Amino acid sequence: MLLNLKVISAVNNSIEVILVNTKGLAIIGTVTEKKVPIPCRVRLFEKNTGRLIAETLTDAQGNYEFDHLTAVKFFLVAHHPASTYNAIIQDNVVPK
Repeated sequence: MLLNLKVISAVNNSIEVILVNTKGLAIIGTVTEKKVPIPCRVRLFEKNTGRLIAETLTDAQGNYEFDHLTAVKFFLVAHHPASTYNAIIQDNVVPK
């Protein structure tokens, strides 16, 4: 299982939307197995403390998003849905 991580800014450029619906800093990505997206559980931890910050299930295409984050380092853990593989860890992730 590969963890393809894409970190982007989740803030919309429209001033009206920013005032009403800002997501702040975010981590957005897709989980794949042999280049095929898979649904699974993804957990977000703060790197310095090891504290669990959030947990989510990906959609059917393996996409996930964590938003409203602070500018610190995190690590992500993706768990294979059938436990075929050990969990995959993405380290030193910084939201944008």
